[in-house]
Amino acid sequence: MGSITNIQNLSDGNQILGSFPNLKSSQINFKGKNNILYCESGITLTNSTINFKADNSVVYLGKPYGEYVFDMDLHNDTVFHIGKRCYTNDTVSIILSEQKHCYIGDDVFFSVRDHIRNADAHLIYSASDKKRLNPSKSVFIGDHVWFGQDCQIFKGTQIDSGSVIGASSLLSGKKVPHNTIWAGNPAKQLKDDIFWDPDCVHKWTTDMTKDSEDYNKFVKKHLEGFSVDNWIFTYEKTQSLSFDEIDRQLTALKTSQEKCDYLIQLENTKSKNRFVHNI
Repeated sequence: MGSITNIQNLSDGNQILGSFPNLKSSQINFKGKNNILYCESGITLTNSTINFKADNSVVYLGKPYGEYVFDMDLHNDTVFHIGKRCYTNDTVSIILSEQKHCYIGDDVFFSVRDHIRNADAHLIYSASDKKRLNPSKSVFIGDHVWFGQDCQIFKGTQIDSGSVIGASSLLSGKKVPHNTIWAGNPAKQLKDDIFWDPDCVHKWTTDMTKDSEDYNKFVKKHLEGFSVDNWIFTYEKTQSLSFDEIDRQLTALKTSQEKCDYLIQLENTKSKNRFVHNI
């Protein structure tokens, strides 16, 4: 288990709740006050750094598939959440600022050198009326989303469940519908009505590759009891949770404990199509 020497300033109201994470060549730095790191059981952070650079922020780590690799900076009153069975193939870089957040659902896979930012570092104004042009905005990622390598996910992006973001894509302020493929810089929709399976092909035999040409056959031979429609999401009004409403709730809550309690509540009230919206 990670020792207390891997954690700086576990005082001033800063807390680690849930289960203590296993830290492998990793560091958690509390530089502000009243911050919370909440870990479900079975969390390992490898070659990771989590910096709470100011006050009242929350990081919620759901139990992953494998080990997490993060380089994360949180500034004042920000929230980072990642759900269950997520995977980070290499370092995911995250910078959260200006009381805005990043919420990631379950079964989300990251490749290599992916980045998430919810703010521009500097201010941009209209020269004519002196009004700010680049407000910070939260990032939301639904369930079962796959990111290729070198993706850049910027402020205001909202990605619904079941989608694929191609390598070297840049998304800023986009609303991505469920079960679609987006790619490019800037990214655009390339295909809809798709789904992806999390099995990795690297060690497959010729027979496995042949079986995979038909998902019905693949499931029958290799995923007994699994539904062929498991990764197909649909809009259900009674199940759908608004990303904007989650954003409002997280921003309105005053303390890090209130924010953490709200995240736990969301974890306990799940439905398959919660992050599918009528876009």
